[in-house]
Amino acid sequence: MAGGRRRRAFAALALAAASTAAAAGCGGGWNSGSGSEAGAGAGAGAAAGTVEYAPAGAKPLVVGLLLSASGPYSSIAEDVNDGFHLYLTQHGERLGGRPATVASADEGTAARDATIGVQHLLRDGAQAIVGPISGTSFEAVAPITNSVHVPLVGVVARPDMSDIHYVWNVAFMSTDPGTAIAPYIYSHIKGPVYAIGGNYPGGWEQIRGFTDYFTALGGQLANASGRAEFTQSEDTTDFTSYLAAIKASGAKAVYCSFTGMEAVRFVQQYAMSPVRNVPLFAAGFVTDGSLLTLEGPAAANITSVLDYSPDVDTAENRAFVSAWSAGHGGQQPSVYALTGYDAAALLDEAAAKAGPNAGAEAINAAIAALGRIDSPRGAWQFATATHAPIQKWYLRRVQTDGTSLANVELQELATLPD
Repeated sequence: MAGGRRRRAFAALALAAASTAAAAGCGGGWNSGSGSEAGAGAGAGAAAGTVEYAPAGAKPLVVGLLLSASGPYSSIAEDVNDGFHLYLTQHGERLGGRPATVASADEGTAARDATIGVQHLLRDGAQAIVGPISGTSFEAVAPITNSVHVPLVGVVARPDMSDIHYVWNVAFMSTDPGTAIAPYIYSHIKGPVYAIGGNYPGGWEQIRGFTDYFTALGGQLANASGRAEFTQSEDTTDFTSYLAAIKASGAKAVYCSFTGMEAVRFVQQYAMSPVRNVPLFAAGFVTDGSLLTLEGPAAANITSVLDYSPDVDTAENRAFVSAWSAGHGGQQPSVYALTGYDAAALLDEAAAKAGPNAGAEAINAAIAALGRIDSPRGAWQFATATHAPIQKWYLRRVQTDGTSLANVELQELATLPD
């Protein structure tokens, strides 16, 4: 299956990255360790789409994927990678009608690693770069791509940045989920709410989005300090003291934001704690994708907010979910699968608009000129102030759907303004 082929390619990147790191330690230069692909054919389920094909002989469009081959963000990166390649498979391995060449580099585990990776991709001739996953790495890479006028397309929550001329994001701003759900929690919870999140820049921003708007509406935080609580480390294993603080606060509900295995541990320990009957609200990625499988029944009844739900009832989303599930053992796509898919769709539309031999500068200008963008999540468009989506937000709850747990859409929330 296409999904299996892409996952094998991603695993090869991880192995190559490890070999490359060893070579670099001996004074060698960076080598992506991954081949590039071009014009491999449509494959099963290919679709012509609405983009007009470029004339024969059009220059290949080189896209760099700067993603985590190992470490805490590797599962997110794998979904982004697979989503991007799913779109390519469905569109004949072409973007804007041009043969698509994909170069890959590992963003590593530190900002310096990501800057080495992006420099490699630029030497490979990348006319657009997708990634990286880490917020600190994204902030380190953006000045480099800005300086050479190459569009950088983010696929996860992004912090505020000053120079975004060549910076785009198909996910959301870090503060958006909390801002989107704050009015719902304020109107449905009669009493103070405890706010807690992971101790890293993205976690701070995600919680700030909730606390700022919730308190502006008149809501009260249950936290004894009057401010949100953040864990002492970036990868907390024992939440006993935090759960005890929630119990002592008398909170009527909890809003949380964690990622990766920290999210899994928080959910599982919460479900076994004295506060297990206190309603738990969360940023959607706490229970998204493979994390929900790991969390299991402990995640039942968690209410979350996200810009995507696999049960969005549109023909485009049903086709996306079906294609993804066929290549991933029946699993539903995560929000990161969606952003990988939408990053490819964005570059497809922009490349078509820019023309058959357009370079990075023209592609960036074409991205800026795009209006409504159709997606499995629903239609969206870029905000002029942030270059992040103006989009619908969905209230979801973990419930049994058929024979397994799923994030079931409850309702649409308000679209955040530009």
